[in-house]
Amino acid sequence: MFKNLKKYKIILIDEKSLGVKEISSKSLFYSISGIAFCLIVFLFVSFYSTDINNFLSLKSILWHKSKNVELQNLVKEQDEKIDILIDQIDSLSKRDENLRKIIKLPPIDNDIRKLGVGGAKKTNKIINDINYLLPDDIEYDFLDRINFIKRSINLENLSYSEIEEYTDKKLEELLHYPGIYPISRKNSRFTSGYGYRIDPFSKKRKHHKGDDFSAKIGTDVIATANGIVKTSKRSYISGNYIQIDHGNGYVTTYGHLSERLVKKGDRIHRGDIIGKVGNTGKSTAPHLHYEISFNDKHINPRGIYYDLSLNDKK
Repeated sequence: MFKNLKKYKIILIDEKSLGVKEISSKSLFYSISGIAFCLIVFLFVSFYSTDINNFLSLKSILWHKSKNVELQNLVKEQDEKIDILIDQIDSLSKRDENLRKIIKLPPIDNDIRKLGVGGAKKTNKIINDINYLLPDDIEYDFLDRINFIKRSINLENLSYSEIEEYTDKKLEELLHYPGIYPISRKNSRFTSGYGYRIDPFSKKRKHHKGDDFSAKIGTDVIATANGIVKTSKRSYISGNYIQIDHGNGYVTTYGHLSERLVKKGDRIHRGDIIGKVGNTGKSTAPHLHYEISFNDKHINPRGIYYDLSLNDKK
């Protein structure tokens, strides 16, 4: 083939100078072949370069997935910390709901609490690649859980801001709300609650209008809210007892006292010592009988206490 190429020549003539240049067919063949080869190589590399890079990258990632034990342990450790944070947020949410109930703010809808407030920010590529580097048998919703915590914190901040603003306006009203225990829980024992029970004297089923706290005679009894003493006297059934009008429809009663330290008309503040535990009146043992009425109707004190620890007791 190359022998035949030697028989031909290409003559090039310059129009201006009429100069003549000869090119052999063999040289032309080699030039065209070289250009064609370079073009083929260029097209091959261009077409397959992405696949080659992907192959090399995938091979590297697969190796990291199987070998990166340190990353797996770190992720699991962080996952446990996130679980603790979510549990703490759940506890804060419950306290938040209790506060809202106390100050009579409407509760936050459960669906809103599950979603929180605020959207997720743009994903950080390094964090996003964590899932990509982990083995297939480990599923880690890192970003979803972090974003949930952020949204929940935003929601709690908004709720506490609302509570703070509301309580500033309602502080005086809250001080007149009988939300604390009438006796120290450390120095007393809850013995009987509001509702139907067997009467200790008649042995018949009878409605009990308040809560009973067993304590030693002489234990301090405190006012559960600001108010004015409505009654301070002795009766056959209640023995020495005190009634305080707190306004807004609330009246509290403290019965079976050994001593009454206030008189009718006295202005009382929450936490003031108003009497001492006794065993006067119709009583089987030293204790404080405590009642709350709202708009002249007795209500369950356990629905009023700030501290909900008695809610599981009967």
